[in-house]
Amino acid sequence: MAFNCSIFLEDIDLNCRKSDVGGISKVVLCTQSNLNIALDSVDETLVTSALLNDHVVFEHNKKDTTTVFTETKTTSNGLGLVNTAITVRLPSIDRRMNKIDYMSRRTDLVCVLYHNNGTATISGWMDGLVMDFTATSSTSPFEKSYIDVTLTTDSWISSLTIEDPNIIDLD
Repeated sequence: MAFNCSIFLEDIDLNCRKSDVGGISKVVLCTQSNLNIALDSVDETLVTSALLNDHVVFEHNKKDTTTVFTETKTTSNGLGLVNTAITVRLPSIDRRMNKIDYMSRRTDLVCVLYHNNGTATISGWMDGLVMDFTATSSTSPFEKSYIDVTLTTDSWISSLTIEDPNIIDLD
């Protein structure tokens, strides 16, 4: 992907009409081979379409205060490293843990997050995500049991942010 100077710093401003509400409304996983992304030929930061041929939707508690997307970029001498970390809390320990264990053996996972502010991000599209998980059973019947799934990668390119999630086709 070539750097296009005509888009450098264009449209980066304070936009008070945009929503800055947090939270994740939907989590979709697939593999890199099942994702087809098209970028605008002039503005390579703009996703024009995304097709997921085979995917799974993670059902999670949308109000759990644990499901989170974090991305950090550090730059040294013009070279950057982006660390992406996604945590999704599944609300109980059940048979899904077996499937999560099976998926955690892969290194080519892609995660599409639908954010409560009306945008979406596609993480792992370039270098793939790896999955770890922690299952926690409470000590009493009045506490929660849950599975925290963590998806991470270190890459030279960040997640793609999509302003209109309707361009993502969950075939």
